Amino acid sequence: MVALELGVVHEPTGGLRDAVETLAGRVETHTAHAPLSEHQRMVLARRSWQPGTGTDAGRLTAGIVATGSGSTTPVGYAQVTRDHAEGEYAVEILVDPEADGGPSVADALLGSAVRQVAAWGGGTVRLWVPKASVADDTLAAAHSFGHERDLIQMRCPLPLPKPGGDGRSGERAGLPTRPFRPGIDEDAWLVVNNRAFASHPEQGHWDRATLEEREREPWFDPEGFLVLESDQRMAGSCWTKVHAHTHPPMGEIYVIGVDPDFHGRGWGRGLTHAGLDWLAGRGLSVGMLYVDADNTAAVHLYRSMGFSDDHVDRSYLRAVDAG
Repeated sequence: MVALELGVVHEPTGGLRDAVETLAGRVETHTAHAPLSEHQRMVLARRSWQPGTGTDAGRLTAGIVATGSGSTTPVGYAQVTRDHAEGEYAVEILVDPEADGGPSVADALLGSAVRQVAAWGGGTVRLWVPKASVADDTLAAAHSFGHERDLIQMRCPLPLPKPGGDGRSGERAGLPTRPFRPGIDEDAWLVVNNRAFASHPEQGHWDRATLEEREREPWFDPEGFLVLESDQRMAGSCWTKVHAHTHPPMGEIYVIGVDPDFHGRGWGRGLTHAGLDWLAGRGLSVGMLYVDADNTAAVHLYRSMGFSDDHVDRSYLRAVDAG
C-alpha cells in the first residue's frame, strides 16, 4: 500500500463535497447501500461547520480526508459531528472499495477521528457502520469501541394484503389521519416525538431546527407525513419518505410514533398500515423501515405485518478523554 496522507477539514467546500459524493457513489455501487447516513449527508451540505449561536451553539464538524502520497483523489473519508452540547459525537467512515489496503485506510481514519474528539475536549463517540461485518467489529474493538446497537433494515412487498379476519387490521381503514401542515404543526409534533422517543439516542432530542432542516430536503412531502389527532391534540404520526433512486425504488416508514398517553390502542400498527398504503398509492412496490433489534415488540409487530430482515447497521460506542 502507498503511504497515506490525512488532512483534517473544518469548513466544507464545493471541492470537498464533490470528492466525497464521488467516493460515496463508488462505495454505494459496491455495497448497494448508502455509505453516509442521511444526517451526515445533511451536515456535509451545510454552508458552514463553524460553531454558531442559539440552536446551533453545540455544533462541531470535521472532515478527515485520506489520500495516497502525492495524490489529491480521496481513498477514504471520515466525518465527525457533534450537533448538541452534551458531549456526544458521531463518526462515519467511507473507504474506496478498490483502495490498496482498505482496512488500513479505515484504521487510520478512525484513529484520526478519535484524536479530533480528544482535541475538542473528549466525550462519548458513536461509530456507525452500515451492513456491519466481522471486519467492522474487529476494527471497532481495535480502537476500544464496544458494540452498542444493531439497527435492522426491514422490507416488505407493497401493497400489503387487504385486512383479513384476524381482527388486528381494522385500524387500517379507520384511523383519521391528515397531512402535516408545515409552519403550523412543528411544535406539537416535536412534543409527541420527543415523548415517544424519550430514551432514544438520536430521535428523542429533536428541536425545531432539526425538523425544519428535513423539511427543506427535496424528498420532503407533507402529504406523506400523516398526523393522527385525538382529544383535540396530536396523538401520533407516520412520516414517510420516498427513495426514488434506489434499486428498486422504496418507500420508507421514516419516523413513526405515538404519544405515550395513547399507547395500548393499536395505533402503531394502524399508522404503519396507513403509511404503507400511502406509499403503495404512489406506485411503490417495496416498503422499508429501520428498527432497533432489541425493540422486540416492534420487531414482532413488523414481522407480523409481512416485513422481513434485509441487513443490519451497527453502532459502536466509546468514551474519549480530552487530549
